[in-house]
Amino acid sequence: MLKQLGFLLLLGAGFAQAVETDGIYAKLEMVQSSQVDYQIAIEEGKTRSLMCGYCHGKDGNSLKPDVPNLAGQNTKYLLKQIDLFANGVRKNYVMERLVKGISDEDRINLAVYFGAQPVVNAQPQVEGGKGKTIYQSYCFACHGENGLGGDELPRVAGQPKEYLLKTLTAFKQGQSSRKNSPMVGIIQKVDAADIPALAAYIAGMR
Repeated sequence: MLKQLGFLLLLGAGFAQAVETDGIYAKLEMVQSSQVDYQIAIEEGKTRSLMCGYCHGKDGNSLKPDVPNLAGQNTKYLLKQIDLFANGVRKNYVMERLVKGISDEDRINLAVYFGAQPVVNAQPQVEGGKGKTIYQSYCFACHGENGLGGDELPRVAGQPKEYLLKTLTAFKQGQSSRKNSPMVGIIQKVDAADIPALAAYIAGMR
């Protein structure tokens, strides 16, 4: 009886968390559907983004080569990652502590603000070669021909080359905190020696 009760309590907690998560996405859709609310969210997000600027840049264009751009990232994807860090599902010492105490409204505003910022890409374009071949074979189905992703799938185009290299290598070696990501399986199809070419190609995508 106690085991059944414990199971029901766990099930109830999981359901409540799912409802809560769905609720924040519904709020995001409401903000995006109103031009007035959308502009307010951008302004509020800009103010709140000061805590992110040291690493990600005040406009979401990264100041550090091993830190991702947030500028131009898909808004729902950004919001989901903030939630994953806040819940401890996605691991990063700094990020987990920064986002844990912020409200749903602030999370939405940050995602909207960074998603609305243009990407400043200083990486040289790579027109073809091994990187392009690998991308078109394994990556474009999710991230799109131009690397823009969509909805809950991340934009990868224009990310810092060093960040891409670090992240792809971590997936390849099974060292990423995102062990449930489809990337874990997909990157196994890519030779480790070809990851730098793939990273350079993605970094130069516009």
